[in-house]
Amino acid sequence: MTEQEVRRALAAVNDPHMPVSLERMGMLRDIEISADGAVRVSVCIPCSGCPGANMIRDGVREAVSALPSVTNVIVEEGWHMSWSRDMVDSDVRDLMHKNGVQI
Repeated sequence: MTEQEVRRALAAVNDPHMPVSLERMGMLRDIEISADGAVRVSVCIPCSGCPGANMIRDGVREAVSALPSVTNVIVEEGWHMSWSRDMVDSDVRDLMHKNGVQI
């Protein structure tokens, strides 16, 4: 299993507020894969008290667990990680703006 395979699986996990992947929202930070098949995924949660945090964590866990040879999925919620609107893909920022979403 490679980081690229994990990233492909995570492409299906969207931000709960926008139909856009966590990676394109600038929220996917780090992926570590151990020799025994455990996968640690670090995700930046942009705001404290985010009502979608559980959905994000569950979506990451479900997507990665579906990969062959994964033995465990650890989701690190990065409340301590910095996030800014500049981390969001520019076309996603445009889509959000067109739909009245300000970030």
